Formats: sequence, C-alpha cells, structure tokens
Amino acid sequence: MRRRTVMLGGLLLSGLVFSQVLVPVAVPAAEPPPLIPREVLFGNPEIAGVDLSPDGTRIAYLAPYEGVLNLWVRDLDGREEPRLLTRKTDRPQQGARWTPDGRFLISSRDAQGDENTVLVRIDPRTGETVDLTPPSGVLARVNAADRDVPGELVVGLNDRDPRYHDLYVLDISSGERKLLHQVDDGRPVEVDRLNGEWYPYLRSEELADGGVVYELRLPGEKEWRPFLQFGFEDARLSMPAGFTRDGQWLYGQLSTGEDKPRLVRWSREELERCTTDCGFEVVHRATTGALGIAMKTIETGVPSVLVETDLRSQRFILDPSLRSDYDALERLAGSNEFSVFDRDRKDRLWLVLVSSDRQGEQFWLWDRDRRQHQRLFSVQPKLDDYALASMESLDLKARDGRRIPAYLTRTPLASDGPQPLVLVVHGGPQARDYWGLNRTHQWLANRGYHVMSVNYRGSTGFGKAHLLAGEGEWYARMQDDLVDAVGWAVDQGIADPDKLVIKGASYGGYAALAGLTRDPTLFAAAVSAVGPSNLRTLLESIPPYWAATRINFDRMIGVGSVDLDAISPINHVDQIQRPLLLGHGANDPRVSLRESESIAAAMTARKLPIDFVVFPDEGHGWANTRNALAWAALEEHFLHQHIGGRVEPFGDVLKQCSMDWRLRSLPTP
Repeated sequence: MRRRTVMLGGLLLSGLVFSQVLVPVAVPAAEPPPLIPREVLFGNPEIAGVDLSPDGTRIAYLAPYEGVLNLWVRDLDGREEPRLLTRKTDRPQQGARWTPDGRFLISSRDAQGDENTVLVRIDPRTGETVDLTPPSGVLARVNAADRDVPGELVVGLNDRDPRYHDLYVLDISSGERKLLHQVDDGRPVEVDRLNGEWYPYLRSEELADGGVVYELRLPGEKEWRPFLQFGFEDARLSMPAGFTRDGQWLYGQLSTGEDKPRLVRWSREELERCTTDCGFEVVHRATTGALGIAMKTIETGVPSVLVETDLRSQRFILDPSLRSDYDALERLAGSNEFSVFDRDRKDRLWLVLVSSDRQGEQFWLWDRDRRQHQRLFSVQPKLDDYALASMESLDLKARDGRRIPAYLTRTPLASDGPQPLVLVVHGGPQARDYWGLNRTHQWLANRGYHVMSVNYRGSTGFGKAHLLAGEGEWYARMQDDLVDAVGWAVDQGIADPDKLVIKGASYGGYAALAGLTRDPTLFAAAVSAVGPSNLRTLLESIPPYWAATRINFDRMIGVGSVDLDAISPINHVDQIQRPLLLGHGANDPRVSLRESESIAAAMTARKLPIDFVVFPDEGHGWANTRNALAWAALEEHFLHQHIGGRVEPFGDVLKQCSMDWRLRSLPTP
C-alpha cells in the first residue's frame, strides 16, 4: 500500500547574535491520501472471469486487449505464452466456462444490452467461435450440464414463445439440438441427469396469490403429481435444488414455519411412494437469513460446505475430510476472507479467491496433495498501491423498531465533525448489500464522503420477515428505512444534514427519485441510473420471459392494494427542489428508456436542474468500460458541484464514450 511519512517539528531553535529566541512553527497537517484514479477502480481489471480447466492445467480468463476485455487461455505451468482467443473491439467479451471434458469453452453475448443472450462455443486452441443458439431475438439459458455427457448441454430457448423457455438437448460439437420438453402451459420445468438420461423431473406454477406449487415426475412415471406447495410468504425461500449424482437424494431449502432457512433432503425411496406429505431430513438449520451451498463433493454431488451470511459470513463444514484444507486456507488468508472459487475434476487443485474490505481480490492455487499454495495474480494490482478505507457493519433500528442491517465507510479525509454522506441504494429490490471490497464505497470515501449502504426491508438475506416486510412498501416503509439510516448518521454527528446525496441504479434509481419527490428537503441532490419513474409504465413494459414470476413482482410492489400513481415519482415532480443526475441505457429491456425520458421532460418543463445522459449501446447498466468511466466522472463532478469533495479531471473520458448528453446543468468539461 502507498504510505506517506510526515515529519512533525515542534519548535525551531534559532541562535542569533542579539539573543536566543524560541520561534513556534506551525505543525503541518497530515497530507491527504492521493486520489485513486477512476481507471483503477472502474477501468478494466488486469484479469477477471477466471475458470479452471477440468484437468487443472489451464485457466480461461478475461483480460484487456487493445483496451477491451477479451478471452484468453493460459497454461498454469507457464511454459507457453497466454493465448488470445477473442478480439472484441466494441463491447467486452463475456466470461467463459470449460465443458466438462475441457474440449471447448462456452460463453455468451447479447446485442448492446438487450439481454437476448446467444450461447457461443469457443475452441481454446484456435479461438474459433461458433454460435450455438439463434443469433438474435432469443434469450438462451444453460439449464444443465453433466460430466457423464461432456458433449451436451440442456438449454432453454424462448424462440417459439418469448414468454416461455422450451428445453433442448444441445450437441456442443455439431450445434444440433433435440427437443426435450415443450412448455405449452407456461409452467417452468427443471431437468436433471437421472438413471443415465436427461429427465424433466420438476414442474412449478405460480399461484394467483403469489404462492407456488411444485409437481414431481420421476423416471418411469408418466404423469406429473403434486409434491410441494408454498404460500406467498415461503415461495421465495423454499424450493428443491437438485438431485445428488446417484439420483438417490433430492436436496432443497425450506423456510416453512420458521423465519430462517434450513437445508433439507428427500430420499428417492420416499419420493417414489409419497405425494404432498413427503418426509424429509433436516441437514442444517440456519441461524441467519441467508444459507448457501459453498461446495459439493465432486463424485457424489452431496453438499460438503455451507455458508451463512448476515452482516458477515460464516462457514459450516459438513465433510470432516475438508477441515485441514480450510484450516490451511484460513492461515493463508489471515484477517482477510476467502472462498473456493473453482476446482479441477480430481478435486486436487482449488482456485481460491482472497479479499477483504481493504484489499483487492487475489487468486491463489491450493494443491491439496502437496499441501502447497501458489499466488497466481491480483485482479487489479494497481489498487494495492493505495490505502483503502474500512467498511463498518451496522445494526440500526427503523422508526417502527425493525432491524436495518447496513454498512458504513468513512472518508479518510474527515476532520472532526459531520461530513458529507452519500447513501448508495442497492437494486432489486429483492437483493442485498454485502461486506467486503466495494469499489463505489472506496471511490466516494477517497473523494471525501462518508458512504452508507442499507439493507432496507424487502431486501433478501436477513430472514423471511425482513423480506416480506417490504410487500407493498415501495415509496413507504422501504423508503423510511433509508431515511432513518441517514437520520441515525446525522444524529450521531457522522453526516452533515446539509450535504446528503442519495444514489442508486434500477430499484436504487427509483429510490433516488423517491428521495427527491417524497423527502424534497432531505437530500441535497440525487443520482439515478436506469431507474423507473412510473410504476404503471414499468409494469407494462417488463420482459415477456418474466411471465412465470410476474405475480411475485406484482405482489411485492402492491398491485391491487396500493395506488401505483401515488408511489410513482413522475407524479410528484412538483415536489422536487434539488438537482438530479439521470442516466439510462437505450436498449434496457427491464426498465424502458422512457422511464428516464419522462421525468427528465417533466423536470425540464418546471426548469429544475437536471443532467440527463443516454448510452445508445447499453442496456440495464453499463457493460462497456469506457461508458462506466464516463458515468463515474459525471457522478463525481456532480457531487463536487453540490456537496463538495475532490474530483479527478475529466480528461478525455467523455470523448471516448458513446454518451448522448441530452440535458446539461454541469459546467462543460
């Protein structure tokens, strides 16, 4: 890390002819930390998207080529130079995964952010690229792969009906595909490898009240039969998750009757004789709101390591034979956190990711047989030249007593007293913020702002009650939680009440617009990216392939019980008193461009200060690095103008991006 040593002098002794006097000298202030360049934080990483080959000899990864992320392959023994496989020049290459035999890499692309994904086969020796699914207008999904049939994938395609994904068995080598299951009734189907064949074994249907029903069909059975049914309160947190490799155990997660999830399993023997009363075993009962499978035994597919995450994460090792490996990795990581990112087919080599809130991500290779570790690379080594700020975990209380889990990063530039604060609101809203290296937090703290992220009610990962407390609370208690967290920071003397900014993307962008319209004097300014302003038009334009889960979305918003006009910021523009920075991708399939265009027009009609930019080659966010850098530059200059803080000069960043600056209040760079 870059450190600066400051020599402090107290008194200067000066011997003069006439007399000796002691002259006090001012103590120089500690020099502020250097600006972390936007390029280091948001530019191309030196390496990303790493995937270990099944034989453990190679890695596929993304790295820059002529300023754009492209796909490379590297031999881990270092005997040969890395091989460049793709040569994208306009839009970054997506990451790739090896087929189970290591013969090919499978990647994807879309058309400038429209999310109509094409699956692509890439030869790791020659770089030859072949489209495996329709080249436009179809969203392709990989549903299943298995090492017993390394030349096949089960893919879902909505080419027949844009609402539903039919299942096909795709021959990777020839590109031929065979229909496995057609979704005539709109009910999505899960497929697994059972009895040596691809088999659609589970069918689900959203109920009118937001619940879900699952039907089961095992090999040898002709008809679907009832299996599980969950009401709305459990539907998002209870579900089957797939069979073990021998097909003898079906694992899943349940939250019925409890606030926290539990990992369970049903035996194949039980499933063959039961219906809706299938008995199960509880494998692990979580004490926090988020439970995940961090590792499965390669040969059996049985979960071997679990992770629970509240404000911080903790591991639960189910397989005692892994204890020594994890002990060794804990010694390696020290005070940092780590995760096993990938493994080879023999489970001898582990690709391990090490990071913390104050350290850039590093990849290590752990050799289980030799009990040796090897540092491979840093994702962005230039970040290691800078001292980063720590992230604090907070347990706050909302006005109604509900817990608000949050994170705070304080600026290292702070003197005594309250400082400007930026509230960064996560999207979703059924998502969450995590502890760890957060580049947005580091960037804003480096510029002179405290930064706060809040897991408001309706966020996932903190229990069923916390999630369901967000039902019908857009613009209401969900927004109250954000306001209450900021109020805590003000009351604690952390935040300057006159220098608060709210920013976010997607739902976070909506929350930023709500911050200006619902609480018009609280925030000094707002930043909204790809955020909806009108919930009626949002619901009219959501992608057709969301049909199967539309009921959940409607119910969480409160359709039928909440006045959508009353909770749409577009209808409260007359309340806006503070400036807005607004950004959108022209090809956004989730939140239409008109959501930003309409509120921009309304603010312009009222002569309110607004900067509005559109990226013609982006969708629901910024995939192109040059656009992400331009947006970050606009943000920090916007923040500087309205609440102070440091800025890095624009340089050529705006000239290099595709941005159309439609409305402008910022000084011209």
